[in-house]
Amino acid sequence: MQGDIDAFEVGSYVHRTYYDNRTASYTAPLADSWSEVPDLLILFQVEPGESVYFLFASRVYLHPDTGTYFMRFRLIIDDVVIDQSATSVGGAAVISYAYFSVTLQYKDSSITVGTHEVKVETMRECDATSNIDRCSLLVQTYIP
Repeated sequence: MQGDIDAFEVGSYVHRTYYDNRTASYTAPLADSWSEVPDLLILFQVEPGESVYFLFASRVYLHPDTGTYFMRFRLIIDDVVIDQSATSVGGAAVISYAYFSVTLQYKDSSITVGTHEVKVETMRECDATSNIDRCSLLVQTYIP
């Protein structure tokens, strides 16, 4: 479900809001390798003078197979990896499994005028039974 929600009016400088979500679980096919979260993509429009705010949130289930276990996330904008957006969840293996909430926020004032695409990539450093679900991705264009 992707959509363009009308601009906010009450004193806000937000111009457009875009949203997509994925409720199904997903496990990255290979450990220690980045993979795109399927069915989670937003096409968004940037107008002159606008900056862009990104928000990704998900639930993460981690099952450790070594002393430490992590799941990492980052944004891909127009097929360019945005390393500054990277975040991770995890820790030392003191329990057999754990649920985490992950939130990734990023803003960019240098995105050019036009139509752009954003995706999310993930990498697991843990057992193959680890997965993510309940993913949501939000993009807002605004005047800073």
